[in-house]
Amino acid sequence: MSPHTPTKLGLAPPFATPPPRPNSDSLLSPAAMAQPSISASGGPSLPALNVTPSRPRASSVPPSPATSTPGKNTVQCRSMTKAGKQCSRQIKLPSTHSYLDPTPALYCHQHKDAMFTAQTGFYVRRSGHADRFVEFSHYIPQYLQRDTQLALRVEMEKATSSADVPGYIYTFEIRDPKRPNVTQLKVGRAVNLNKRLDQWDKQCGSKVQIVRGWWPGTVEADGEDNGANGSLLKGNIKAGEAGPFCHRVERLVHIELADLSIHAPYLEPGWPKVNNSDPSPSATSASSSPSPKKAAAKPCPDCGAVHREIFTFPCPEKGRYKGREWDLIVKPVIEKWGKFVKEYYA
Repeated sequence: MSPHTPTKLGLAPPFATPPPRPNSDSLLSPAAMAQPSISASGGPSLPALNVTPSRPRASSVPPSPATSTPGKNTVQCRSMTKAGKQCSRQIKLPSTHSYLDPTPALYCHQHKDAMFTAQTGFYVRRSGHADRFVEFSHYIPQYLQRDTQLALRVEMEKATSSADVPGYIYTFEIRDPKRPNVTQLKVGRAVNLNKRLDQWDKQCGSKVQIVRGWWPGTVEADGEDNGANGSLLKGNIKAGEAGPFCHRVERLVHIELADLSIHAPYLEPGWPKVNNSDPSPSATSASSSPSPKKAAAKPCPDCGAVHREIFTFPCPEKGRYKGREWDLIVKPVIEKWGKFVKEYYA
C-alpha cells in the first residue's frame, strides 16, 4: 500500500530510517489502532488487532478456549497426556495469541515438539465425499512462528459448522498522519458487505477508512459493463457472490496476519525464504532484536470497543515490499485461505 498525502487522516510517507525490527515474541503498544481474488490490487509501532463488532455476526462454533489462569497471562496446554487427560502445564501467551479471540490452541514445549513432528498433514472428511489429504506445508509458511503454525494446523483440521454462513472478507486501510511509519489494515467479515461498510463509517467515523478489497469479489472489468464493476468507492461497490464459510476464512487469516504484523518477517532480507519455526532461533532472527515496551490495548475513542481486526504493519524502508503491504503481504494471505476453504470444504 503506497503512502499518500493525507486529506483527513492520511498516512504520510515512511520515515527515512526503517522502524526497528520487532522482538520475536514481544507485545507492542496497540494504542488507537483502528484477510479467490481480492477487490483491488494493489521498530514496528503497534501490533495486530482483530475488531470486536458492536453487533453479533454469523459465526461457526469456535474451538473451546484455552484455560486461563486468573490474573496471569498464561493458558493451559491444549495437548492430551497418555493418560487421556489434558496437560496441566501453564504456558505464557505469545503476543500473537494475546490479540486473538478466542485464544488459539497453545502447547507446552514438550507437546509442541511432538505436535510439530507427528504428522505432515491431515484428511479432510466430508459426508458423501472421498477423504482428501492436505499437506500443511502447502499452506503454512515456515517464516511464521512455531506457535502460529500449530494454531493454523488446528484451525485447518477443524470440522465445519452449519452456523458458518457465506459472506465476505473485507479490508480497510486506516489512514492516520500521526503514524507515518506503519500501515494499518482492518480485516473483517460481513454477510452483507455494503451494509457492513456503512456501519463502520457510523460506528467509528473519526478516522478515514479506505476500502482496499474484499474476498471473493473482484473489481476487474468483466467486459459487459465497461468497468462499472471496478469501483472501490463506498456506495458504488458491487459485492458479487459471497464466499463459503466466511468465519473460518477470517479466523485463518487473522492468525497468520497477527504473526506477520507483530513479528514482521517480511522485513528480513531473505523473506519469504525465512525459517522462524526453529524452537531455538539464530542470532540473526527477529527474536534477537531489543524487546519494545509492552502496553495494554486501549478502547476505541469512537465506540469504546477494543478493536481486534486491525493489523498494523511496519513499513519497509526500501525494496520490493515498500508501499505494497496490502497487495504483496496481506492480500495473498486472504486469497490463500479463501482458496483453501473453497477447495476442501465448500
